[in-house]
Amino acid sequence: MKFFHLLIVLGILIINESLFSKEELLSGHPRESYLDVENIDAMEIALRKTMASAERYSFSRGWWGWDRLRCRYIDGGRKDVSALRVLRAVFRGLILDRHNKLEEKGEGDLLYIFYTSLTGDRKEATLNVGGRKALRDIHGGGYHGGWGGAARMRIYEELSSQKMLTIEEEIRFEKIVKQSLESRFIDFKKKAQSANNHSFGNAGGIALALKLFPDLPQADEARAWINRIWGHLSEFGDWTEWNYYPYGPIFLHGLIDIAEVTGRIESDKELINAVARRCLDFIHGGGVRGNPNCGSIVRDNIEDLYVDPWNMGYYNVETSSRDGHFWYRLAKHYEDPNYLWAAEQVLLGGRPLNEKVPKEYDSAYERRFSWFIERNIKPKIPKGGAKIGLLSSLKNKIPERLYLNSDRKAGSPFAAFFLYPEKDEHLDNVSGHLYEYSVEGSKYLHTSGKYNNVYANKELRGGGTGEESLDLLLVLHNRHDFPLHPDRKGDARDFIRRGYIKHDNKYVMAENNKDGDSYGQFAFDNYYGKGSRWERKSVLSKEGVFVVLDKYKGSSVIGNDYNAGPVWHVGYDEPVKDGKQNDNWFDVPPLDNAWWKKRESRLLILCHPNPNMKYGRIKQRNSQDTSPNVTAYSYRSVEALKNEYFLTIFVPYDLPFDKSLILENTESNITNEGVAEVNLKYKNIKVSLGDSWSVSR
Repeated sequence: MKFFHLLIVLGILIINESLFSKEELLSGHPRESYLDVENIDAMEIALRKTMASAERYSFSRGWWGWDRLRCRYIDGGRKDVSALRVLRAVFRGLILDRHNKLEEKGEGDLLYIFYTSLTGDRKEATLNVGGRKALRDIHGGGYHGGWGGAARMRIYEELSSQKMLTIEEEIRFEKIVKQSLESRFIDFKKKAQSANNHSFGNAGGIALALKLFPDLPQADEARAWINRIWGHLSEFGDWTEWNYYPYGPIFLHGLIDIAEVTGRIESDKELINAVARRCLDFIHGGGVRGNPNCGSIVRDNIEDLYVDPWNMGYYNVETSSRDGHFWYRLAKHYEDPNYLWAAEQVLLGGRPLNEKVPKEYDSAYERRFSWFIERNIKPKIPKGGAKIGLLSSLKNKIPERLYLNSDRKAGSPFAAFFLYPEKDEHLDNVSGHLYEYSVEGSKYLHTSGKYNNVYANKELRGGGTGEESLDLLLVLHNRHDFPLHPDRKGDARDFIRRGYIKHDNKYVMAENNKDGDSYGQFAFDNYYGKGSRWERKSVLSKEGVFVVLDKYKGSSVIGNDYNAGPVWHVGYDEPVKDGKQNDNWFDVPPLDNAWWKKRESRLLILCHPNPNMKYGRIKQRNSQDTSPNVTAYSYRSVEALKNEYFLTIFVPYDLPFDKSLILENTESNITNEGVAEVNLKYKNIKVSLGDSWSVSR
């Protein structure tokens, strides 16, 4: 009788599935809501079947969206029961059914759901497991595969606690978890042993597995590894991966994953908040964003955010929605309105100064942040002001960045330089450059992208071609066409910066005056040759006018055979006319605009004239992390042991303002002692830069 009843139930489910089209059942997952789904039985069956039939899928990034669905379900009070049904379908199809199919082929013991320290072929697509082949995205996810481990374990934990799995399924999953941590897959003393995106991205799932199944194989080794990588973070007081997208969110989610499971979310909250506050400094209310080696462009179709704010981020980068979810999780843990503000900036772009947003924006905010609304927690703008951003602020207090701003309100002028001279494995040539300059929702300067001067054989992997790929002072032998640096081929190199330069921690300075203008300075020793020195002083006025004074004194090693001058990566209008030019100025469009920026804006870059100065621009290849840009440059020959000065003035303006008024009414001067004076007569603003600084109106 029971068997007959089961047949009737299955028959009803099959009929229900046939009533709905495959597209209706399978499209758009994970959806923004499942509350109005009437055919959840058919949807669960169809989704599970589809997931189980997939030959390959991502064991790493592919699970992040499902984990956000789990979070939304829980934070919504567990009311959207259909969402849990969808998660069960995914879990069964991608893990339990996959394991069953592999068992039928005699390969069930090759399935692993965390990372592996095994090394396979060149791309680790095929692994040697005791003389047998395990294929990436079929049997597991390779070294990156553990990035989805925490999501898988959290989804299992919720399904199990809600009694959504059968006893047989619980047993099967425990078997999968235990075999995944056997020594034939993982040697916990190999691969990453320090705090980075690999170790922390992988460790969260293992930490939760240890909590749920304490008798795991290698449990002691796994705990020791987690303690070891956390100890590295704690001992140094920070982590050191400079390319925030995509690596930052991977690491930071791992930080919370480990902290949640091990109790460190409270016991180590001072350290966690110190790391988070450093990352919070990267964000401002301008509706645009730059990073040391990633442009972070605003998404073209903003409407997509409003349709599904849980699975779409404001910036068109690999981990934008995941970045916003990190700030969401952190804000939730500590009920911190500054972190909530950061989450809104990253996920929706933030509100303009007048707070006017379309109803679609408000709706998206209400759906995305309902947990906070119910508890009356509102976003709060963090404290701004000119600042030396510190790496390891609790311990080593290393100057890492220099920020110029009066506050972090929407549209306020913002500029940032990267200072730390030690290279991370994902970056190249990152020290001393200006990586963002934004005013009133327009971004005028940002870096040229990651992997500059990194080669695969003789071909470039990243943007630009070498040292000239960053916004800084370039020093180049006169046998080379400025600014095309010979580092592109790795031979006949000039004095390179990386590995030689040293930041002068005593010279760096940042401050504001009472009017809200900002000043900052920094210096690097051994800059293109031992004994050489580069100093940069900058003033950012509250109106957004930006004045940069470079001083360079080359040592005897450079002789009289070098050219020097600042290079800037800026937007451009087609067609681009490469090569030298007579004018000492450039008129360029923004690289990016905030969603709320309505007026068309431009930027004038004025180079203080010198009889020997040459000017030009060249369009080079840009990396996948930035929008196309042009290198605008000015340069002249320099003499060893002599102070050489270069002055650049950035003036943003909104159309239809006539730029000739700026060109005809801007005066600049540099004294022999290196005091720079800029007079913008049309604005009645005077800027002075030297041993002291001032802005007068």
